Amino acid sequence: MTAATKEKKGSAVFEEVFQNIRKAAETSLKMQQEMLSQWSILWPGMPTPQSAWLNQIQEFRSKFMSTVSDLARKHGEVIDRQYKAALESLDAALEATEASTPEEVRRKTEHLCRKTVDCMREMTETQIQEFQEAITTWTNLLAKTSS
Repeated sequence: MTAATKEKKGSAVFEEVFQNIRKAAETSLKMQQEMLSQWSILWPGMPTPQSAWLNQIQEFRSKFMSTVSDLARKHGEVIDRQYKAALESLDAALEATEASTPEEVRRKTEHLCRKTVDCMREMTETQIQEFQEAITTWTNLLAKTSS
């Protein structure tokens, strides 16, 4: 079993664990909110909550949590790609030290530099794109809840 395969399996396990924890936390929060709502109805003198307003807040919270969860997942994927690219660059750098002729050293070093620059460009573009998507998503979410 290769290190990459082990890493993917480990990453999938952690992803599943975090999803289960998130679901359990959401369920627990919903149960607590429902209990508080029911208890407040039983107490005399407590105003009954306006369900439309509460539903709107809960819907916003749910969409916000979903957006944050998606952004965190995407960010984790970017970090994984960056880590993989760093390992590949390290391997290429070590290969350059094994060159036997000056021409081979130059060729391998040039290849390493090009690969490093391409990797940095790709990661920067990905981060900018994710930032733009996050801003768009949050703007749309705020616009929907305010109307």
